[in-house]
Amino acid sequence: MKKICDATKMCLVVLTTIMLFGCNKDIVTYDKIKEESDVSTGPPVITNIMKVDRATQLSEADLSQLVLIEGANLSGLKSIKFNDVEADLSQAYVKAKEIIVPVPRILPGDVTNKVTVTTNLGETKADLKINIPALAVSGLFNEFALPGDTTTIVGNNFDIYKLTKEDAKVMFGSVEATILESDQTSLTVVVPPSIPAAESVVTVTTPELPDGLKMSYRHLGQIINIQNKLWAGESWQTDGNNLGDPKPINGRFSHIHDVSVGQWGWYDQIYGCNFPVTDPDILNHLDQYDLKFELNTDKDHPLAQMFIKFEMRFAITYEWNLYNSGESLNTYGKWQTITLDAKTVMGQLYPNNDNFFYFAINPGVPVNLDFSISSMRLVKKEPIVK
Repeated sequence: MKKICDATKMCLVVLTTIMLFGCNKDIVTYDKIKEESDVSTGPPVITNIMKVDRATQLSEADLSQLVLIEGANLSGLKSIKFNDVEADLSQAYVKAKEIIVPVPRILPGDVTNKVTVTTNLGETKADLKINIPALAVSGLFNEFALPGDTTTIVGNNFDIYKLTKEDAKVMFGSVEATILESDQTSLTVVVPPSIPAAESVVTVTTPELPDGLKMSYRHLGQIINIQNKLWAGESWQTDGNNLGDPKPINGRFSHIHDVSVGQWGWYDQIYGCNFPVTDPDILNHLDQYDLKFELNTDKDHPLAQMFIKFEMRFAITYEWNLYNSGESLNTYGKWQTITLDAKTVMGQLYPNNDNFFYFAINPGVPVNLDFSISSMRLVKKEPIVK
């Protein structure tokens, strides 16, 4: 009986408490706290700019990076500018005490190293350096693409420098090329069908690059006389008419196929050379030259899990590590220009016909080779982006 009475008294106390508080209009609910936290009452204030981990303060940020702006009175947002570039507010998370927003991936016109927040009640600025990545252009994916075929200009940060389908103009000599597609790392074009299959200069201009970029097309430089009759491997040469050959891009080339090499085996009957060099600039300044050639691998036979060992006068001068590095050369049946530093790969060149240069395949797993090489040459280094 006593327990029933105690329970009754407790219920009356709880009921009375609820009635009292229910009649008090000043009681703060969760929804009201949330609503008030979203309301600004004065000009905006920035106290910190942080990574979104809320632990690391930022003095600089990258394009596309999410940043957390802390402060007060940040709601009622009208704009956020990084330098003079406005952020997309549809991508921003905004409260009175914080804003989370990505830095726009757009080049600034005026570099102020400031972030500016403007609300209905005022404006404030804070220091923040925005790192602007440099434009990188490696050149043409295939420097010997035939007229009418496609090739791709490759590099990085094309989008922010307007190397895009919409904004770029690509000229092969005096003839404009059709741009098929573009993204951050590539610009794919059709080589004008009307131009001759001869050396010319490719020029690319954009609103951000009015002076243009220049790169070579079908530039032979110093030809390396590959596989002459003094060396093994001549039988691999073809004009492209044999079964399984890829399409030729510059006359005869070598197609190495149906060759099996065991684990840690050695295959070097590929590019024995005995070629003359009479140019004193090449002999004395090999560090200013690139070794280039076009490579075409069957899609099912990439050059991977192996070392490619370059040799000069029977001594290894360079090991290209495609084993431990995890790097793989697979052109998927397309011709691709390979560019290597000539000094690193060849070590030294000698006058006249004293250059015995070749390379060997040394795989870490059993492989069956099926690849082609065309137009091995030495070309003077020319910076594409000045």
